[in-house]
Amino acid sequence: MPARPRLSVVCPAYEEEDVLPRFHAALVPAVEPLAADYDLELLYVDDGSRDRTLDVIRDLAAADPRVRYVSLSRNFGHQAALTAGLDHATGDAVVSLDSDLQHPPALIPVLVAKWRDGFDVVLTIRGDDRRLGWFKRLSSRAFYQVLGRMSSVEVRPAAADFRLLSRRAVDELGRLREAHRYVRGMVQWLGFRVAEVPFEPAARQGGVSKYTLRRMLRFATDGLLSFSPAPARLAAGAGVAITAASWLLCVCAVALLVPLSEPVARVGLVLLTALHLLAACGLGVAAVLGEYAARVYDQAKGRPVYVVKEATAGAGHGVARVRRAAQTKSLRAVGT
Repeated sequence: MPARPRLSVVCPAYEEEDVLPRFHAALVPAVEPLAADYDLELLYVDDGSRDRTLDVIRDLAAADPRVRYVSLSRNFGHQAALTAGLDHATGDAVVSLDSDLQHPPALIPVLVAKWRDGFDVVLTIRGDDRRLGWFKRLSSRAFYQVLGRMSSVEVRPAAADFRLLSRRAVDELGRLREAHRYVRGMVQWLGFRVAEVPFEPAARQGGVSKYTLRRMLRFATDGLLSFSPAPARLAAGAGVAITAASWLLCVCAVALLVPLSEPVARVGLVLLTALHLLAACGLGVAAVLGEYAARVYDQAKGRPVYVVKEATAGAGHGVARVRRAAQTKSLRAVGT
């Protein structure tokens, strides 16, 4: 008798002790109808939480044999926690969603149906959430417009980290061990057949959003610098433009502000204005190129994306597969 396919559900969590029991209570009835055709694996990833999140997950695992978990040694960030979940998942199809109930678990059977239709990647597209502040909505829209113009990889606007990946998509994604991770772009980079499912985000059921302005800026920077050389090119273009503007301003300043009877002052003003603008230009270009260099340095160090502190038995089968793929990639690189 052939083995039944397995469906894994990966749920990253960071300091979500209040909402996790409600999330699990919503997740189980959502996937229960699939239990007739699939072996279910519910995999929680604790991203180094400092509250009782790990204790809550342990209790869920003790009460439900389908629950497994991975706990990271510290807070590595949402994208690293998501990567850890995908690495450890053993399913033929893997669904990932946040554990704050803003991603509706009831949509999982729809994603699975799309996968059965032959799609390797099933994205969910977030509807416009009027509960969000105007700044977050406007900045998100602007980010995707800029990324869409600059990137060679098409990243779907409003795509969430609530998605389904086939086993071959998960395995290929596991070969991409980038230090600065933008998983949405990496999934699109794979080039597999994609389906889309719209959803309306729900309100948070507890806790507070962990995406502070600083984290949002870092996330946007990872997206821009990981999939586009445009910032470096823009920096070079801006340098040329600022240089031209500096000389134009110098000429205008001399003509309008310094009388002809003071030639020394005229020359000094030209030099001072040019020096300030060119220094600003150089610092801007150096900052952009320095960011690229720092990322290359981080990647060259070869540090792991995350470190596991604790995991349930049977939750590490996927990691061996990822390591084998990485070793194969390294051997190929050495061979060339």
